[in-house]
Amino acid sequence: MSLFLFCFSKWSRFKELNKILKGFRSHEMSVLSGKTGIGKTTFACEYSLDLAEQGVKTLWGSFEISLPRLCRTLLHQYAGEPLTNLEPARVAAWAASFRQEIPMLFLNMHGRPSENEVFLALADAVKKRSVEHVILDNLQFMMGAAGNRLEEKFQRQDRFVERLRGFASDTGAHLTVVVHPRKVDDDNLLTISSLYGGGKISQEADNIFLLQEEIVKNRYDGTVGKFDLHFNRERMSFKPVSRNLTMEAPLSDALR
Repeated sequence: MSLFLFCFSKWSRFKELNKILKGFRSHEMSVLSGKTGIGKTTFACEYSLDLAEQGVKTLWGSFEISLPRLCRTLLHQYAGEPLTNLEPARVAAWAASFRQEIPMLFLNMHGRPSENEVFLALADAVKKRSVEHVILDNLQFMMGAAGNRLEEKFQRQDRFVERLRGFASDTGAHLTVVVHPRKVDDDNLLTISSLYGGGKISQEADNIFLLQEEIVKNRYDGTVGKFDLHFNRERMSFKPVSRNLTMEAPLSDALR
């Protein structure tokens, strides 16, 4: 039986992931981690955009950065050109193209909602909007500072992670969860044991990405590996894609 039989989709920008993970599958939970400032959210944006460009209906839950900032990053990556100095009409045209071409929804939540609020929203999106891929950024910010002791925080996180794992298994949606690592020396590379928490997150995840840049766990067939990422700051992209934009003529020009 082919390993590709159960693949949900393939990456186009990040083709290296197809070689390592053998494709993007349903019913799985992936974890993305990396040190502060390495670009976890920026990578998560482009990683999800890549799949959405292939038709994977995606739901973004951004609990740390604001929704306008998240959307600017996604639009910047989609357009493949800096938006800052563009004419407003061109920015609007890119936004219209994004809405038309990219099957992506956004949770109207920010900060620290309750667990039940999060799961009700996720269930509603999967059931009513046929969402196939959910991005949650990030786990620690969602959990907040509840719990008086470190042990209590870890136990609460473990319960939440177990619930996320169950959601992916039960609904068939693929969950990608951004997770902060424990504090380590700048010179040290992260490992699976570097993930913040009580260990449940590394046990429950099917795939673990560490931005340094190595995939250290792949439950599907055991293949692990690494590939280089080169960030293009001007285009806010690790894997820039050129795209044509068709702009409608202003009404005043059309009437001449």
